[in-house]
Amino acid sequence: MNLIKGLVFLVVVGVLAGCNDDDTYTADVSAINLVNSEVDVYWQFEKGHEEMSLTDKNGLLFGEKSDEKMLVQDDSDGNVFAFYGVKGNSLETAIESTRFCFSEHADYVVYTFGRLDNDSAQAAQLGAVKINDDEIASSKYRVIIFHTYVADMGKVDIYVGDEKVAENLEYGDTTDYLDLPIERNELIVVKAGQGANTQNPIAKATLSPQAGDIQLAYITSTSENEGNIKSYKVNKNQ
Repeated sequence: MNLIKGLVFLVVVGVLAGCNDDDTYTADVSAINLVNSEVDVYWQFEKGHEEMSLTDKNGLLFGEKSDEKMLVQDDSDGNVFAFYGVKGNSLETAIESTRFCFSEHADYVVYTFGRLDNDSAQAAQLGAVKINDDEIASSKYRVIIFHTYVADMGKVDIYVGDEKVAENLEYGDTTDYLDLPIERNELIVVKAGQGANTQNPIAKATLSPQAGDIQLAYITSTSENEGNIKSYKVNKNQ
């Protein structure tokens, strides 16, 4: 599932289908920062004439997640929500404006990834995902995994334990949402074509889910004890 193909263009997020014609458009949105510097994410509305920081201008360090905000737009913007990133709490643009079609009221996460000091495929950019909060079986949790590691790493395969759950995932792509038993919680990421038992996986981490959890798991550069995976519980009550 490819969420990002560049900047300054319309992206239809994940499983969303089409845009509607209502007069008011709302979305509950939080932000995650996975670039190599402090970043703030701004929502643009009223055709770009107005804007609001998703962090109340506090910014996000690497790995931090903002509180959720309900965003409301009228039909001047429709259900196309625009965001851009600035360096720290400055007004210097770090990530150009990117638009996402949020075709229904739901919870969404806008996330930054890449590097601010790079103008190639690794350049910092924005992605977005809709939180799938459909009912989960009582003995399971739900996870979606994002390849946001290194652009020149190439395609990767993803295993949960010894079972391959995604293959040939490109930079910027995601898996589908996976509903898994809570004891199946070891994520292993390898170069495409390698097996789960390779001596040098790209990322390896054990999640700590509880039944009913919804988790976002990002393959990214982290401290050694995190295994190059940052995960976030995004249930409404957490």
